[in-house]
Amino acid sequence: MSVSIFDVAKLADVSISTVSRVINGREVVHPRTRERVESAIAQLGYKPNAFARGLMLHKSEIVGLVLPDIHGEFYSEIIRGANQQARKMGYNLVVSSAHDGADSYSLLVTLEQRSLMDGVAIMISELTDRIEELLADVRIPFVILDGDVKDQAYDSVVIDQKRGALAMMRHVVGECGARRVIFVGGLETNVDTAARLEAYREVLGENGLTYDPADVYHLDYQYDTAYRLAKQELQRWVGADHCVFSANDEMAAGIVAAAGAMGVLVPSELAVVGFDDTRIAQMTRPALTTVRVPMSEMGARAIELLCDRIEEPDRPATHIVLEPELVVRESCGYAANRLKTL
Repeated sequence: MSVSIFDVAKLADVSISTVSRVINGREVVHPRTRERVESAIAQLGYKPNAFARGLMLHKSEIVGLVLPDIHGEFYSEIIRGANQQARKMGYNLVVSSAHDGADSYSLLVTLEQRSLMDGVAIMISELTDRIEELLADVRIPFVILDGDVKDQAYDSVVIDQKRGALAMMRHVVGECGARRVIFVGGLETNVDTAARLEAYREVLGENGLTYDPADVYHLDYQYDTAYRLAKQELQRWVGADHCVFSANDEMAAGIVAAAGAMGVLVPSELAVVGFDDTRIAQMTRPALTTVRVPMSEMGARAIELLCDRIEEPDRPATHIVLEPELVVRESCGYAANRLKTL
């Protein structure tokens, strides 16, 4: 037979509310009374019902993490960091992803209708006027990942995408000698793609290189679509001083694989670089030059902010910007270019 809070109260000769106060640690209880209750709990082997405890505290001690997808190392690293931080702060983490075809707006509508969670961290892949309007009406505590809502009082954790892309472009143009750079990004509405494309155009301009819209492609961050595109376009891309700047490692790996299938040597006939520094960057041959994004840290910091917001609903908004880091490997041709200049 299961032991209830009533049994604990009877054995300790106290009220149910006193047992509740001891369990939840929210109010002062006389030390001797606390000892009696704790002794009764140990003697009976009582385990508080998490749902009932949540009702008493008006908290579920559950926080949510909603991502555009949960496939691939990029998202799994965010989840890993978020889960570790949630446990550290006494919360359980529930992870969900957008359904196929769901945009950030419909996702937020769904979240607002669910009140079981104490708060949610959500990755916004695109920012539109109607998303910002909906954010203004969300009543549960939330933190935004990767979508920088400027001049708004929302907690957020973002990667300085443009800074990372500027570092990459200045490396391939300035250090590797690329005179033509092809950009392969995600959807045009994607906030990360927009920031990386802006950096791409800026560095071309800095170096007197012509921006050609025909050298810009918008895909879906997937290996297969990048592979198919490269099979179609490689002959037009090939050149000893040409480089493909892929907006993530997975697409970059697809492009390198297509080059191998068509007998195009990377990096001597075409340099290829990526973004994120997932494990695929080191597994690809040649290993990918890329930009390291602190994925696990982003998940952890988002959950930390969220738990702080739950505990202090009225504190000022906090905006955390994480810095990416250029990682130079073989696929950009940097080593070969240095030998030429010696």
